[in-house]
Amino acid sequence: MRSSRRRFLQASAAIVPTIAASSAQGRSVRSAASDRINVGVIGCGKMANDYHLPQLLAQPDVQLVAVCEVDRNRLDHAKNRVESGYSTGKTAYAGCAAYTDFRKIIEREDIDAVCIATPDHWHAIPVIEACKAGKDVYCEKPLTLTIEEAKHCVEAARKYESIVQTGSQQRSNVFGPFREAVEIIRSGRLGKINRVTVGVGIPSVPCNLPAEQIERNLDWDLWLGQAPMRPYNSILSPRGVHNHFPAWRNYQEFSGGGHTDMGAHHYDIAQ
Repeated sequence: MRSSRRRFLQASAAIVPTIAASSAQGRSVRSAASDRINVGVIGCGKMANDYHLPQLLAQPDVQLVAVCEVDRNRLDHAKNRVESGYSTGKTAYAGCAAYTDFRKIIEREDIDAVCIATPDHWHAIPVIEACKAGKDVYCEKPLTLTIEEAKHCVEAARKYESIVQTGSQQRSNVFGPFREAVEIIRSGRLGKINRVTVGVGIPSVPCNLPAEQIERNLDWDLWLGQAPMRPYNSILSPRGVHNHFPAWRNYQEFSGGGHTDMGAHHYDIAQ
């Protein structure tokens, strides 16, 4: 099958966050607007701030055009970061749209691909809806909260012919120690491997956190989404812009705990 340059770039957009920045490869010149892939980021917490936004901003073939986050403080921070990241370039930039509802990104016909970095319980629905809308998808690991949700995501990707990638920076980091370890084992230097022991942390438990005064500018109902209704607690959604991983992974309503967090990395490397 022959593919146009734009379709090839759309396919590439789904894996942009896991590859080396173009500037590191000596390519710093921005592509023409007609050759760029318009990307929207859904979820603007620590993963987006530390990994996805800087990687996407560094790609000359990508244009970040929208961000989405249920916390207005984090949303404004992401919007400002994108706009300041492009402001130093010579190419005119129309600005980055900011939404609290991911559906606003999905319904935009000018967006080619989405990067999803929400809590685990908010992966499946955006993935499926993005596929329905003809967009390609990069979604942080684990792909979904449940196996059943993952099956529906696979079905949607195949039905709508979307390119969907689940993120695992530990595997895709070309210069990382895990890749080197795998190469050492495959080379035979350690002899025949009979057993691999993997530590990933504890399983998640039912959430029993006490109620707190709700964070200002946070749409708590939208943060919960399909999860059971419960009072706000800052352990689940920290107040404002933060630089740590929130502990919602410890609770079954939102994550599978250590097994779906570090397990998504370490089980994969062992295999």
